[in-house]
Amino acid sequence: MRHIRLLLLIGFIAAESPFAQPAFADAGASSYVINGAVRDETGLPLDHVLVTLETRNSQALERTFTDADGRFSFTQIAPGEYLVVAEKVHYRTQTIVARAREPHTTALAVIRMPYDASAVKGERRPPWAINTSGPMFTGTADVEPWGSWYIEPWMYNYRTPSQGSSTYYMPQRLAIGLGHNLEFDTWQTIEGNVAGYPSTPRGVQVGDWGIGNFHAQLKYEWMADQDSYSFFALPTISTSFDLFVPTGNYTNLNPNLYGTDQFGNGTWNEGVNLILRKRFKPFELYGEFGDLIEDPTHVGPGYTFNNQINVVPPGVYQRVVDGNLLWWAGAFEHVLDSERGLGYVLEFYGQWQADRNLFFGPANAPSFSFLWVIPTIEFNWPTTRTLVCTWGFGVALPVMQYNYPRTFTPIGTVTIYW
Repeated sequence: MRHIRLLLLIGFIAAESPFAQPAFADAGASSYVINGAVRDETGLPLDHVLVTLETRNSQALERTFTDADGRFSFTQIAPGEYLVVAEKVHYRTQTIVARAREPHTTALAVIRMPYDASAVKGERRPPWAINTSGPMFTGTADVEPWGSWYIEPWMYNYRTPSQGSSTYYMPQRLAIGLGHNLEFDTWQTIEGNVAGYPSTPRGVQVGDWGIGNFHAQLKYEWMADQDSYSFFALPTISTSFDLFVPTGNYTNLNPNLYGTDQFGNGTWNEGVNLILRKRFKPFELYGEFGDLIEDPTHVGPGYTFNNQINVVPPGVYQRVVDGNLLWWAGAFEHVLDSERGLGYVLEFYGQWQADRNLFFGPANAPSFSFLWVIPTIEFNWPTTRTLVCTWGFGVALPVMQYNYPRTFTPIGTVTIYW
């Protein structure tokens, strides 16, 4: 499975495919197909049925959904017999044995699904998993399976009117599924800074861009969502361990650029996160809580501290100790129409940097805190069997800040799955 996802201030692009394919002896042996159709008891086609291709010993190989005509197809598979499992809420799950045939065949594997209003629970009930834009800041607890990966470039525009400044923050993410409930992620950040009055003299505007900090994360999923239709079922719970490497420029700053040539804070950081996600149709809940240890570093004139306000004065060089950085985020998502992905997200995101470091004692960097809320609307268009585009538009609004500037972040997203 692969998916590619792009967020460029107004959006991001993503793609994903089903379960990883089994390895075959050669290309010619894997060119067979299974074409089929799913119908109800009266013979009418059933769309959006989850159809899973399995080996004869029930090992899942691939999955797809039926189209508006109830059709499905599995291609590039090896010859032989397979199990084909059809699942849809309010219908009894059906399993048939189907033989893979040569591509030119017109034979259909027909599956008939009896209606059953009580068929909404059970181990084989298809999970509710709708593609939407989702929250803007809160992480997801799900991990990629073995052999799965995705690339995720981001861009945020943090705007601080009181300082006349704007930052384009663009972490480029690569996530790789390692199997055994593990996922390894890396981010390499690109930053662009713009400064104007009152950060600069009136009438002067400067800017610069460069490479920011490198971020690596190892995530472990302790459990998966037990029932995506019940609020009371256990959620997906994961833990991540994070390392930040100071690859961005933070020393030898040019005073004529007024801090726009600083990218990152120059510290090695180690962190841990607890991440949760719970689906209960038509709602989803997200949560994340993290703690970051920032190692001491040496800085010089013009260096801007994490609170984005305090700056090291000219001619001063010093050792900086930042306090522990705690952050928290959560989101409530309501999907009003699963077919169109129409819904809204209410999210919050906050940080608090303490005045003490767990490992290095009292901090001499200024403490700060802030809390933002991010309302978002979302919808899907177009939606076909092979292509789904999800759209989301929102803005991060400051609710509370201590020793931190009021920052506004309008955001829009478009995600393309194919």
